[in-house]
Amino acid sequence: MASMLLTIVVPAYNEAERLARSLPRILAWLSTLPGGGRILVVDDGSTDATGDAVRAQMPAHPNLDLITLSRQSGKGAAVRAGMLAASTELVGFMDADLSTDLQHVPEAVAGLQDGADVVIGSRALRRSQTVMRQPAYRRAGARVFRELARQVGGLPGTPDSQCGFKFFRGSVAHDLFGATVVERWMFDLEVLRLARHRTYIVHQLPVEWTNDPDSRLRVTVDTLRMLRDLARIRWRFLNGRYGPPGRPD
Repeated sequence: MASMLLTIVVPAYNEAERLARSLPRILAWLSTLPGGGRILVVDDGSTDATGDAVRAQMPAHPNLDLITLSRQSGKGAAVRAGMLAASTELVGFMDADLSTDLQHVPEAVAGLQDGADVVIGSRALRRSQTVMRQPAYRRAGARVFRELARQVGGLPGTPDSQCGFKFFRGSVAHDLFGATVVERWMFDLEVLRLARHRTYIVHQLPVEWTNDPDSRLRVTVDTLRMLRDLARIRWRFLNGRYGPPGRPD
């Protein structure tokens, strides 16, 4: 698989139905990619038939692989496991619902090939399009989160750290995900702040995005976890836990 150009990591928790729809679309698109591509689904300790849905398609698709975590550890842990297992030149992750349109994958690949170290989808850019908007309370929550990310998480200048569409040079992904610790929703912010700390070139990409009403975010419980993880990220930077600024040798 190392000779392939790209690995797409898909974190999944109880996603059997979604994967039955989205995996054929991703596989069909990868078949048109010069250099080939691989899909790596990371089953985050699902209690439904997520693993079976993936394994059913693996015999016909040798570029489809599955990692199964022994327990639910969080989206950040699932993405990290997939990114560190990837051995291709480029690697990225997308959500199982394909809320960010597949048409943007070639744009992300082109951005990396043109010199970026990290390419992230951003719903906040002027040329981005939202096909189905989030409810008003979620949009208000997103604005509050962006301010918290700036004040507590210390990540100014990145308007949409939480879009589940991010692509990396393979070596950069291994460096960043090998040094991060957050296992749940705030892993995106930790990775992006560390990328800036290590002076990697981060390019933002306008995207077409569709809200999935079946969100797994639990507002009360997960908001408290987010605040805890934001504080943890800030503490670790203040105490030098991510190492000195600049790229590692």
